[in-house]
Amino acid sequence: MTRKRDNLLILTLTLVSFVLGTTEYVIVGVLKEIETYMKVSLAAAGALVSGFAIAYAIGTPFAVAFLAKISRRNSILIGFAIVLALNLLTVFSTTFFSLMVIRIVSAVACGLTISLSISIASDAVNKERRGEAIAWILGGFSIANVLGVPLGTFIGQHLNWSMTFVVTACIGVVPFAFMFRILPRQTTTIVGTFSDQMALFMKPRILLACLIPVLGNSSIFVIFTYITPLLEGSMGVSTRWISAVLLIYGVCSILSNWIGAKIAKGDFLSKLKWLFLIQAAIFLGLSFTVSHLWLGLAFLFLVGCLSSSMSAASQLYLFDVSGAIAPNSKPFASTLLPVAANVGIALGSGIGGFAVDLGGVEWVPPVAVVLALLAFGVTAICQRSIQLNPDIATAPKVDYTIPSTH
Repeated sequence: MTRKRDNLLILTLTLVSFVLGTTEYVIVGVLKEIETYMKVSLAAAGALVSGFAIAYAIGTPFAVAFLAKISRRNSILIGFAIVLALNLLTVFSTTFFSLMVIRIVSAVACGLTISLSISIASDAVNKERRGEAIAWILGGFSIANVLGVPLGTFIGQHLNWSMTFVVTACIGVVPFAFMFRILPRQTTTIVGTFSDQMALFMKPRILLACLIPVLGNSSIFVIFTYITPLLEGSMGVSTRWISAVLLIYGVCSILSNWIGAKIAKGDFLSKLKWLFLIQAAIFLGLSFTVSHLWLGLAFLFLVGCLSSSMSAASQLYLFDVSGAIAPNSKPFASTLLPVAANVGIALGSGIGGFAVDLGGVEWVPPVAVVLALLAFGVTAICQRSIQLNPDIATAPKVDYTIPSTH
């Protein structure tokens, strides 16, 4: 491919990931509207977040295996078309059950689409630009947090919650048209078997390593899932300012990626331990200031600044462990972090819903403290495991680049 065509492919797939990220994350901004419209509890509405994450984590490998005999070009077009169609179908969701079904199927289609986006870009662009291409594609999710979620929240609060997803689908038509024109027609089918991938999950050390992003993401999403009720109900933020606050939070989440790159250098497990302790302290501060507007916002923005900072180091450790003890499954190691991250999202939103039912939304920050401390404990155990088993630490490094939450 020429450089101009490379750039167009990268731009197209970045727009695709923006639509996927908005589809996944924007629902947190309209939970209150869904709660009112569907006449369900806030905790039940929050289950739409955990349901999406669980379906993403479990369903994506099956979707990839199911479409293994179809070219990646056709598979990604099918997956993205399903995402757009289901976003439009939310208009007809008059029951909570129908909306949950739409979210579950959308999650699997989103997982399939982003996985194939990274795979196609890695093969299609010039070798020296692969890292750049994947970085831009994954950046679409951060852009979704900064622009998609606040915009979708504004639309949902001033028009109708379902219009949030309709607008997202309309935006997605643009990259879909570009995908149809720009995606290479000679794309191979997916190589490998589902059993090869599942073999990774049978290794105790890999399961332990996966607990780091599981617990790390759950501590963040306990807060993020219920961020709008926290802002409105506890801090007293006016509805018209919610979108602005979410925009600032999104900008902070971009900063967290830069912090994460610094953590991933050198002795990253030691830095991860300190990160989780710092997060626990921030969550504790939020617990005491959740009813104070400015102090509460300050701690909430600090949460955003560290929201994705564990991802890069978690990736490195998962690759080190899988490369050392399951070398035959290395091609599938890139699925570990997205699956673990989405399990963490589901766990966080689920536990958060339980806490809200028990004591109200003010119970959410203390739960995040406990989860961050558990992440610290698991990271300490993993670090100790490296000291006892130096073969993991000295395993050959493999140049992989994978999505941080998908």
